[in-house]
Amino acid sequence: MIELIKQVLEIGESLVSRLLLFDALSMEFRVVKLRRDPNCPLCGDNPTITGLIDYEGFCGAPFPGPDGH
Repeated sequence: MIELIKQVLEIGESLVSRLLLFDALSMEFRVVKLRRDPNCPLCGDNPTITGLIDYEGFCGAPFPGPDGH
């Protein structure tokens, strides 16, 4: 949500290609740089995942409702 606000307001530094990790036990933050995988089935050079799938059909289990069941 914070990244969306930063993008809309065009302020701050974006976390594009990075992942922010937060360790609540030590109260430490860490930023990890991510490299694009050209073979990724979603965002690679030749994506094979191009739309939403049927969750129940793919997983063989019903999608959990709002109460978690």
